[in-house]
Amino acid sequence: MVDVTAVLENLRKNGISPEKSYFECPDCEDRGYTVTRSATGELMTRSCPCQIRKDNQRRIEQSGLAGLLESCTLETYQTAETWQKQAKQMAEAYITGWRGKWFYAGGNPGSGKTHLCTAICGKLMEAGLPVRYMQWRADIPSIKAKVNDAELYADAVGKLKTIRVLYIDDFLKGNVTEADRNIAFEILNARYIKPECATIISSERTIGQILDWDEAIGSRIAERSKGFTMSVTGSGKNWRLR
Repeated sequence: MVDVTAVLENLRKNGISPEKSYFECPDCEDRGYTVTRSATGELMTRSCPCQIRKDNQRRIEQSGLAGLLESCTLETYQTAETWQKQAKQMAEAYITGWRGKWFYAGGNPGSGKTHLCTAICGKLMEAGLPVRYMQWRADIPSIKAKVNDAELYADAVGKLKTIRVLYIDDFLKGNVTEADRNIAFEILNARYIKPECATIISSERTIGQILDWDEAIGSRIAERSKGFTMSVTGSGKNWRLR
């Protein structure tokens, strides 16, 4: 038979509080916050580091970027060429000055657009912002399939309109239809009129090409991403072929 009293006493001798030994985090007893008393006697609460870690992990899982965030960081982005250094500097500037602004990376495939945009998302999530990842070519068909069901469509598009940070990858990739145009305008216009929402876009099309395709959509992107537009064109820019 186990002597419970002896076990508890042994825990105390080893500096372990038996009252806290059942908690995943003994510091906050799994509440997610700690309580301290100020010099004036006022009770103050503070988020526990364990809760901050949980919140960060949840944001990563919900963002859809879990598979990219570890490899696509500012530290791993190569800057052998001048245009790469400039692109990285622009990304770094956006991370600190994103409010009311969008980030647009357009141009050649393999030029690191997705890498930099993902790195930006990682930094914004570290700052506590919720991020959602949308891969245009993969996600847009399921949204178009919901057009005839008002409730399902509103739910799918509504999340993209209101999430604090939205990253649209490979915007307008492949053949685009009138339905693509309508959905793109609906999402981007909703975000355009909400300065508190940051939008990050990567595309093989430059903003000029999007303007030629649809001026209403292109002009909104151009205005919001002014100062944070990365345009990579010309030969030798596909880093995957190096």
